[in-house]
Amino acid sequence: MKSLCLCAITAALVLGGCGESKINVQYKLPEPVLVELYTEGYFSTIDLKGDEKVGTRTAAYATLAYSNVGDTLKVHREYVMDKSQGYLKNYMPSELAWRVKSVDMTAVDREVKNVEGLDAGYDSLLARIPMPEVWRKQLLNPEYKPHLKRLEKHRWEMDHMLLGEVPTKGNITQMLKDQGRLNFALIKVDSVVVKGFENRDHRRCLDYIVYLQETESFPYYIWEQHVNSNIVPDKFKKYNKGLKAEYQTQFEVMIDPTTGVPCQEREVKVGTHTMVNPDTKDTATFKSQITLERLYTVKKPDAEEQEN
Repeated sequence: MKSLCLCAITAALVLGGCGESKINVQYKLPEPVLVELYTEGYFSTIDLKGDEKVGTRTAAYATLAYSNVGDTLKVHREYVMDKSQGYLKNYMPSELAWRVKSVDMTAVDREVKNVEGLDAGYDSLLARIPMPEVWRKQLLNPEYKPHLKRLEKHRWEMDHMLLGEVPTKGNITQMLKDQGRLNFALIKVDSVVVKGFENRDHRRCLDYIVYLQETESFPYYIWEQHVNSNIVPDKFKKYNKGLKAEYQTQFEVMIDPTTGVPCQEREVKVGTHTMVNPDTKDTATFKSQITLERLYTVKKPDAEEQEN
């Protein structure tokens, strides 16, 4: 009796029996792709009893338009609405960036060539949000904008870590090192593990996790939530210098391997934060737990567009 193998086959797959052992990942779009994006973040720190205290939940909606011209990939992002809550809902720079009216990015493979709209859009956003002037002045720090652009590039680099023939499961760290695809200046990648396929948004998405070490670009704001929202005693308000944070991060990516358009991203960051009392020179630390998740839903053409 013959066995019947039912396999989902596309031109991008390198098949092995009924399952694939390798897949060919490419970043080519035969036509523009419109995507609805939902991004969510939970920012919590650990109190003196060891309990996790969630201080902020951010949530924003945006639309994305993916296209390419030759080898150049383009993404246009339009802000839709915000549903953030909690202490830092209007004050975390990295999350405020999602609320900039429009941002355009161009890239070739994993290298981002240009990010436009973020500089002026960020200033315009801060002018519109009601807030105390002391907060507005701090958020308008010109040193923040390079960090915000770097975060845009970082997400793109993590989403475009793979290229060409890739195992569908297993540790691929050495392979990527040999290909020169782990040479990052501001993060240290410990390992990259491919987990297989997941179904997301009616798409068959390749799932991989990047285990990395990184620093917080905006350490003041996590500190602010920790010491000024009754998570720890008031004495720690004096520990307001030497602020820094280091994260052990799991950056999980699910992508459509035929186009490179993401299906889902999840970042889980365990942070160690340092703060110094400038009067006593005493140093204290605290822990944070930050989870960032982004869901990408490809928009289907409506009936009228399909008829045309």
